[in-house]
Amino acid sequence: MSERIPAAGRARAWLQLLRVPNLLTVPGDPVAGFLLAAGKQCESGMIGRLAAAAAASLCFYAGGLVLNDVLDLEADRRERPFRPLPSGRAGLRGAWAAAAILLLAGLGLSAALGPRARETGLALAAAIVLYDAGGKRAPFFGSALMGVCRALSLLLGAAAYPGLAGWPPLVAVGAVALGLYILSVTNLARRETEPGPVGRAKSWPVGALTLGLMVFGAVVLRLGGGGAGWFVAPWFLAGSVAFMTSIRLAGPPERARRIPAAVGALLRALLPLQAALAWGAGAGPAGWIAGIVLLAVWPASRILGRRFYMS
Repeated sequence: MSERIPAAGRARAWLQLLRVPNLLTVPGDPVAGFLLAAGKQCESGMIGRLAAAAAASLCFYAGGLVLNDVLDLEADRRERPFRPLPSGRAGLRGAWAAAAILLLAGLGLSAALGPRARETGLALAAAIVLYDAGGKRAPFFGSALMGVCRALSLLLGAAAYPGLAGWPPLVAVGAVALGLYILSVTNLARRETEPGPVGRAKSWPVGALTLGLMVFGAVVLRLGGGGAGWFVAPWFLAGSVAFMTSIRLAGPPERARRIPAAVGALLRALLPLQAALAWGAGAGPAGWIAGIVLLAVWPASRILGRRFYMS
């Protein structure tokens, strides 16, 4: 007879399965996309559409996380037996159900926002399933696919803006920058089961994404986003985190950080990056408030990251 797991233990297992610190980095994608699409036309009456896009993105992301662990169960039994599913602290049937419900909820919320958002949501769901079902194992394709998922999350927010025709330049550049960032971090995270410190050959993507951040900053300034002058501070803050992480990873063994800790720091750096996008959108008070909230969430994500695994 199997040992009964206390309710508190099951709840903690599900919080680990959903990677709670990761979830804090998700709403900023569609929020940034919406603000970049709206610009100076952002109005308070649009908050409902923005909230629906953020909820859809959260559902897609959480569903993808659970589906990933379900499909990786055998590998996790060998390499990560401490995780909720292989340890038996979370049930497999419940995980299958949760993944399906969350992904369907994301599709439903996207469809409610109109044809453009519905198509973007379908593309995001397809990319998530393709990644989880085996695309992640391809050396470069998997990392690129994860970058596409986060770029589509930003585009989902832009698609929620009513009457959007095409992708405005700021939206397109923001999606590309976010996708490149996540591509680099995912490429690093693929090595998380390797023992020991990380050398230059493994840490180069972090330096590359830092360069990408600076290039993106120059492009946005050139395009003249209404808040561009103020967005530089959090943008370079995110870039500095990436740069310092790269230096540490490439350092001597006694100073180098292991990959999981580096991945957590880089994922949390999404928050100032998203704040920079919100401020650079020129969306007035809505952009300012969104940026301030995202920056305020950053230390909270660090605290949660000490208690729950990030990947």
